[in-house]
Amino acid sequence: MEHEKKWLSSKEAQKVAHIKGCDLMHYRIQGKLEFKKTGNAYFYLKESIVKIKRNPTQKKISLKI
Repeated sequence: MEHEKKWLSSKEAQKVAHIKGCDLMHYRIQGKLEFKKTGNAYFYLKESIVKIKRNPTQKKISLKI
């Protein structure tokens, strides 16, 4: 079975990581989160959010979708 990527909305990502919207934005700008933008909405890869939750000082992720 192929592993399907799980994308979270901004609100879902905030709840999972227990962070505020401005922190989510800063992590995205710093390149610490893998994300995609659809229209005006951002969606974050759940794996990236879990990593931020575990280690908020992690190095940048080079892949942006």
